[in-house]
Amino acid sequence: MKSETFMVQSNHHIQQVITCGIIDQLFANLPISVVFFYKESVESNILTDSLKIVLSDFSIFAGRLKKINNNLCIDANNQGIIFSITKDDSSLDHVIEDLPKIKKERLVNLINPQKVISNQSPVMTIKLTYFACGGMSLGISWHHSIGDMHTFMQLMKAWSNSVNGKKYAAPLIVEERDLYLQEKLKDNNNTIPSVRYLSIKELFKLIFYIFSSGQNKFLLQFYFSKNELNNMKQAFLENTKKSLSINDALCAHLSSIISEVDQYHKERYLSIIINYRSRIELPENLLGNFISTINVAASDTVNVFQIAKDLRESINNFQELNMNFFSTQKYIEEKGGTKKINRFVSEGINPLKRTLFITSWVNFGIYDIIFEQSKPFYFSYFGEPPFPWISAMTEEFSNNGGLIYSAYLPSKLAKNLKQNENLQRIHKYRDQKEVMPELVRKLEWLY
Repeated sequence: MKSETFMVQSNHHIQQVITCGIIDQLFANLPISVVFFYKESVESNILTDSLKIVLSDFSIFAGRLKKINNNLCIDANNQGIIFSITKDDSSLDHVIEDLPKIKKERLVNLINPQKVISNQSPVMTIKLTYFACGGMSLGISWHHSIGDMHTFMQLMKAWSNSVNGKKYAAPLIVEERDLYLQEKLKDNNNTIPSVRYLSIKELFKLIFYIFSSGQNKFLLQFYFSKNELNNMKQAFLENTKKSLSINDALCAHLSSIISEVDQYHKERYLSIIINYRSRIELPENLLGNFISTINVAASDTVNVFQIAKDLRESINNFQELNMNFFSTQKYIEEKGGTKKINRFVSEGINPLKRTLFITSWVNFGIYDIIFEQSKPFYFSYFGEPPFPWISAMTEEFSNNGGLIYSAYLPSKLAKNLKQNENLQRIHKYRDQKEVMPELVRKLEWLY
């Protein structure tokens, strides 16, 4: 392999300092890493020249994170992002076949979220890899405090449009994220915060878990075809008499089976992350972390159709049931404020109680990130959580209507889920005569 690494900065820069919100600060130790795969490559100078243009508008990605008066801030100082170009002797097909086994650093320059803040290092890295077959990949890692997936995809869409000579939507960057949200939100009676404060005992229990049994995890990935998903949705509609989405049905289905196979008979929850911009009428071009979790009971005694109905009710009534910004803000202040932000954790993250956390990256327009004639062939989350029970939903290869569910689960549970009996339960809505795509049948890591 040969590689070169350099800094990419915007062509035009306006100095700005953005004060992160409370939710941004909760993500101060979290990176996000993803990879886009393309069967056709694009010259690196075309990509970098356009990136310099869009960074003028998306200045937060070229800035640095720093602490100012106990608040985490983004100094949009145009110090740049790290861009690497690498040549790989393997073919794209071979890399896809071995994807779960290869080292993350081969395709992504992973950022260290703590050092990003302490060392004032770049908040984003981009690694462009050219494969021997003529394909390429874009491996990107960014600091979660900068923004959520919606924020990231606005950058990617702008970059794609710029390369293709098209106009793109300008982003909305607000200097005080929490203050902006306070002005836009309607107060409600929701007094349940979206986070919990960890006592010393709870903190040590979590740390011990992370460095002991939490390391014993395995990545499982399941493929659901378009026809299979439609069958599932129809079955749930008939049983619930409710208008449910495919995501409602699939999340409930997976959670129920995992709970039953796990044989954990205590209280447990299913946690779904939601981008609430459209739910509370925030601008779609607003950058930041405007996400929250929806948590529903999912013990093995809860009917699978009830789980789906509870999810749909929570989503449809998000403003009344789950928009808890004010209660979360009040709760954090009462427990010590941002000085103790590391003692708080989202209610959706609770591996000790086996909370299954699912984030969906479906319908974000991932397969619209086209550069010249090169269209994405596959997209994958490429990070590794510090503990199990973290999972994600993504669109299948070439976005043909199916979905891929990727979950880090305890190794023993993962082994049990791979048994034929449980695989049949997972795919109970698959037509027996349906022929899977050739690539799906070929990949040993896809069930």
